[in-house]
Amino acid sequence: MFSKEILLQNKIPLHHFKKKDTLFREDQKAVNLYYLLEGEIKIYNTDSEGKEFLISTVLNNMFLGEPPFLLGERYPANAIITSDTAKVFCFNEEQFQTFMLDNPTLLFSFTKEIARKAYEKTMKLKSIVHLNPNERILQFLKIYKRNLGLDSDEKIIIDVTRKEMANSTGLAIETVIRAVKKMEREEKLQLINHKIYY
Repeated sequence: MFSKEILLQNKIPLHHFKKKDTLFREDQKAVNLYYLLEGEIKIYNTDSEGKEFLISTVLNNMFLGEPPFLLGERYPANAIITSDTAKVFCFNEEQFQTFMLDNPTLLFSFTKEIARKAYEKTMKLKSIVHLNPNERILQFLKIYKRNLGLDSDEKIIIDVTRKEMANSTGLAIETVIRAVKKMEREEKLQLINHKIYY
C-alpha cells in the first residue's frame, strides 16, 4: 500500500524484528500504528486455558492495530512475528496525523483498507454464525487469497495449519480435517503433500 521510500522520506521509524518477537499484547494501550513492510505477523487471542484463536495473519504491506490506535483504546489481541525477520514501520499519533495530512491520496487508500478489513470481519462473523463447516473453510480460503492480492480463481498452496484454520473459523481441528477431506473428494480443493491447494 505505502512505499518504503515515502515512509522513510516522512521520517517514519523502521524497526527490525526477529521470529517470536512480540509487537504488542492484548490489553496494552495502543499508542502506535504499525505497517508491516516485509515479513509475517500472527494476530491472535488466548483463552483462559491457553488455547490460541487466530484472528488474522498480516503479510507484506499491511497495517495492523488501526482501530485501537485511532480510537485511543487498548489492543484487543496479541501480535507476534512468525517469519524469520520482519521490517515494521511504527507511527505514533503525531507522526500519523502529519503523514496523512501531507499525503491525502494515501489517507484515502488507508481508509479503503480499513473498510476492506471491516467488511472481511463481517463476512467472517457471518460465516461462523450461518455457514456449515465446508462453507466456513471456503470463506477462510477466499479471504486468505484476497489478503495475498490474488484473484479468487488463482490457485496456490495455502500455508496455514489445520489448527490455525480451526482457530480462525471457530471449528474443532477434527471438524476441519474431516471437512477438508470431504471437499477434496468433492473436488472443491486439492491436497498436495497434506497442504491445501486452492
